[in-house]
Amino acid sequence: MKRFIAFGLTLCLALGLAACGGAPAGSGPKDYAAALSAARPSADNDAYPVFTLKDGVWGASGAYAADLSEEDLQTQASLALQSLGLAAEDVQEAAFSLSLMNVQAYGVAIVMPAQNRTGAVKEALQAYIDGQKAAQQNYLPDQYAIAKAARLETLKTGEVVLVMRDGQNDVYSAIEKALK
Repeated sequence: MKRFIAFGLTLCLALGLAACGGAPAGSGPKDYAAALSAARPSADNDAYPVFTLKDGVWGASGAYAADLSEEDLQTQASLALQSLGLAAEDVQEAAFSLSLMNVQAYGVAIVMPAQNRTGAVKEALQAYIDGQKAAQQNYLPDQYAIAKAARLETLKTGEVVLVMRDGQNDVYSAIEKALK
């Protein structure tokens, strides 16, 4: 009987430790595309696909992403990444969405920089913001105001987050919350 009780207590202790152990909350793999999509209004999700890059593999979701051939996906995602001023070697993982048309200051991105590339990523994204401001300054005042108010932040977890859209503080807060 003592062995049975000892076994039961050991089992309870093991189950309790398993439930309490493991990785801390929020430290598991993060789904950057889901975080961007959840943070954006549905109109943005319907209009702009979210491109992803992880381990050298391109992906896309939302908007017209399901209609893209593999070649079109790689071409559009690569073009969007280049528009942000980034190279694939700067990025460990990323999700991003932007307008490639010069009539709208719109871009959102979550970038986990490759090792020792945080500075380069921040500089590239700041250059993107500065380019959008210059493009819109004497062209579309409402879009210039959006570009001028863009947020570029580095989270405690290392991700660099860019939000350039109307209502950007709400989107930024939602992204930050989703990545905790």
